[in-house]
Amino acid sequence: MNTALTILICTHNRADLLELALASLNAARRPVMPVQILVAANACTDDTAARMLAYQAQQSSKAWLPLRLVEVPTPGKSHALNWTIPQIDTELTAFVDDDHRVDENYLVAIAQAAQNWPDAGLYCGRILPDWKGTEPEWVHDEGPYRVYPLPVPRYNQGNQPKTITAEEGPIPGGGNLIIRHHVFALAGQFSTELGPHGHDLGGGEDSEYVLRAMIRGIRCQYTPDIVQHHYVDLDRLKLSYLLKKSFQRTRSTSRIQGNGRIPLYMWRKLAEYGFHSVFSGSWAKRRFFWMRTAATLGELQGRRESGHRSKNLALPPDQGILLITVLAISTITCGLIAWVVSGSAHWTGGLPALSVAGVGSMTLLAKSLIDFSLTGPRIQKEVLTHYRRYTLFALARLSAWAFCILLFTGSSGVLLYYMLNVSLDGEWSNSFATLAAVLGILSAVILQFIRKLRFNPGLLVASMHYRISRFYGLWRWITPERIYLIQIMSISATLLLLIVASLQLIKQNQIADLVALWAAMLFFAGTITWAAWLPEARRPLRTSERTADAPPNILMIGSDTLRADRLGTLGYRRALTPNIDKLTELGILFSNCYVPCARTAPSLISLMTGTWPHTHGIRDNFNADDVTRLKVDALPHLLKVQGYRTAAISDWCGGDMGKFSFGFDYTDLPEDQWNLKYLIRQGPKDLRLFVSLFTHNRLGRLLLPEIYYLGGVPLTQPIGQYARRLVSRLANSTQPFFLNVFYSTTHPPFASEWPWYTQFSDPAYDGESKFAMARLTDPFEIIRQQGAPKEEFDLDQIIDLYDGCVAEFDDEVGKMLQHLDDCGLADNTIVVVYSDHGMEFFEHDTWGQGNSAVGDFSSRIPLLIRDPRKHVCGRIDQVVRSIDLAPTLLELVGASPTARMDGVSLAACFEQHQHCPQLDAFNETGIWVANIPGLPEKHLRYPDLLELMGVPDRASGTMSIKPEYTVRIMNAKDRMIRRGQWKLTYQPLTNGHILQLFDIVADPMCKQNLIDQHADIAATLWQNLRLWIDRMPDTQPNL
Repeated sequence: MNTALTILICTHNRADLLELALASLNAARRPVMPVQILVAANACTDDTAARMLAYQAQQSSKAWLPLRLVEVPTPGKSHALNWTIPQIDTELTAFVDDDHRVDENYLVAIAQAAQNWPDAGLYCGRILPDWKGTEPEWVHDEGPYRVYPLPVPRYNQGNQPKTITAEEGPIPGGGNLIIRHHVFALAGQFSTELGPHGHDLGGGEDSEYVLRAMIRGIRCQYTPDIVQHHYVDLDRLKLSYLLKKSFQRTRSTSRIQGNGRIPLYMWRKLAEYGFHSVFSGSWAKRRFFWMRTAATLGELQGRRESGHRSKNLALPPDQGILLITVLAISTITCGLIAWVVSGSAHWTGGLPALSVAGVGSMTLLAKSLIDFSLTGPRIQKEVLTHYRRYTLFALARLSAWAFCILLFTGSSGVLLYYMLNVSLDGEWSNSFATLAAVLGILSAVILQFIRKLRFNPGLLVASMHYRISRFYGLWRWITPERIYLIQIMSISATLLLLIVASLQLIKQNQIADLVALWAAMLFFAGTITWAAWLPEARRPLRTSERTADAPPNILMIGSDTLRADRLGTLGYRRALTPNIDKLTELGILFSNCYVPCARTAPSLISLMTGTWPHTHGIRDNFNADDVTRLKVDALPHLLKVQGYRTAAISDWCGGDMGKFSFGFDYTDLPEDQWNLKYLIRQGPKDLRLFVSLFTHNRLGRLLLPEIYYLGGVPLTQPIGQYARRLVSRLANSTQPFFLNVFYSTTHPPFASEWPWYTQFSDPAYDGESKFAMARLTDPFEIIRQQGAPKEEFDLDQIIDLYDGCVAEFDDEVGKMLQHLDDCGLADNTIVVVYSDHGMEFFEHDTWGQGNSAVGDFSSRIPLLIRDPRKHVCGRIDQVVRSIDLAPTLLELVGASPTARMDGVSLAACFEQHQHCPQLDAFNETGIWVANIPGLPEKHLRYPDLLELMGVPDRASGTMSIKPEYTVRIMNAKDRMIRRGQWKLTYQPLTNGHILQLFDIVADPMCKQNLIDQHADIAATLWQNLRLWIDRMPDTQPNL
């Protein structure tokens, strides 16, 4: 590495200021190390380039610092940085803004800092306003209503050197930052979503970059001797600029530090500042609160845009959504027409519906409070006490939605009564109108209940207090044909009544009433259609032509908890996966692929980053907000550098793809399921059940996502439709796309949609697990029940349900493959079928995932890759790891894996089987939150979930494991290594450990311990497993 210093200046149309910055650099004292200047002219349209050429012509004769010019056509400071940094080969790079001047000792101070603190990768210093005495006096005001922060950047942490940490901050920006060369490879590129574009006051790209580097282990050293002075533009001291800057500054900060949620206190703060900004008496006070109001608005906007659930991808309009939008506008118009034209008569019909809805919602709330239940784990009392007001807010919110639903359905009953009354030329009766409202509500509830009972009974199981077996007789009677018949008869009767009533109104020359009637009917019909209608995906109207050498698209299709042994290609007794089996014939199936930890968060992150959990730092599902910014770049971020557009879509199991910084351009994902506030908003069961009957559709998806994405409720078919429509939109571009579609189809409680839950089940079965695994109504009950013995479960029925789920997932895979064909994408799209982990069905005394390293069905997943450009390879039985997928895909699209990846590329396996690398697979168990059956008596243990779980940030509500238990949990994990046919397992005890050796080929159930017969093999494997464990922080194996 060239031990020299590069001064990097990004500039846009500020040639005069740039020349002043260059003059200050040339006037500074020179260090011993060589110094050069690199100017990145970012979409400049002034004479910047000409002036830099003039500088170069004089630099030798005037002994100026050598300067190189790079012209960057794409506007945006981040683009300029990402374009220019790969061209730098010096050990140190110092960032200088084009409106700064450096102190005379600036260059020498950099060299001294690099020498004094060689272990630091980042250095920062002071940024001070370059006051000239012409500024207004108020900028130096220190009173209670002073303007802060000033629109002139300032960073001053005192006169003593110190280490800047991500926890304590403040995080420095890029105005006075020095970076060692190796940090660029570690931290990756600057975010193009942040930062200024021209002079639009955007920012935050440099602070986000510094924060990312710190999280990845880089030390930041503050050195007060490294000083830059920021030019003071008097135009920036005008009120309009102050307000804009206040907004943009807090917006940028919140985008970096926020988690996508807006706490309630921010709305209170906005109201308080807004009040004072209007009613304050003095000018200084009004100005102060105006700026605070602008800053709070920026904070709110930044919070909305923060987190990792991004929507920053420009996509063509969805054809189906355009129709839905037209329908919505038409429906609202009809509602307004009905309200206006009906005059005071709408209160005559509305009051009975309002009264019934009010009484009904209060009754429902009272019943819910009497039988109060809450989704989520048992949390310590003092934590729940903190959320009392939030719980009241959640109850009021759900009650309001229940009232709206009751009002809508009750009003439909009143409207039918009105048509009947008009048709019979009768007298209006408020009593009959009230009765009609009640009957309208009951009819709607009954219809929705029987529809869900037949087509999606998992929704009822997830929110019902009562035994579902009470409704088996009704389920048998309500066949799909009878449901369709009831619906057709109801619609026909309504239309007949509408025609008769319309004729009667025409006869009576009541045109206004006729218009109001038809507008009201269209409003009700439009609302129901808008909520329920999910248009099928269509082939894009036009597809952009790509060059022959263009990189392929990548489509990943995954299902949570999919066992590898369920594939027909691998010999399962039932034909569950014809579509996946057909895809295997066109690609390559790795039958022995292992995940490093059979829990969703660490497994998905390992899969997408190509690293072990101890490299990326996520060891289980329960993670606080401050660790969601990953220490390594994930596949979406790496593919974006190659020109890909990246997207992810999932149901309730895929929230982790939006919780962690994978780097997707576009996400269609729920919030984090491990969040106490999210769970509180789901409300008690009775209230939730009623609301969910009517909101498991577009309405709930948009306005009540915590109900729509309720854990355990099947969403396979709608997610499949949304995913195929997203493919159609992504296809309409010359850029390749990377799309990850992740289903919860095969996850406990194994509820699936009609007809899949009946596909393999015994028709005579009448136990409580007919539709879904009993007593598993939310993710935490699923976890808690993993401590239950085999005798508590109807295992044959549960396996039948699981197989139905596998078959439904395969059906969705087939639909997606057909859609790729229809869109003309099949020949240029790599398809990957995968899972995050498998499932144990008491093969080793327990069920679930991530509980046992002895069993092989939880840690092993199917991994299928089909590249239409490669030879067909079929099934490969050599051991591979999920961490090998990311480097494989990068190589297949012509990119290089990063140096920090622990996985290796499997691309050579597409050529000849003998070229596949010989690999060791490792796995560790997740956190046990119950007393797992089958563990040795003296196995290391730790407290139960109640004591382990905490909420470190009460404002966000994210639940995580308390840090004081980290070492204890890490030491208690079971671990295993698989090499070839052999598998060695390690279980820590209070006074040592247990090692077992299994021949997986001869003994796939891992029942015969062969360690005594093959002690030499066990010793070799134990040595390698020890090396893997020794690389883990906070872990010491019990010897």
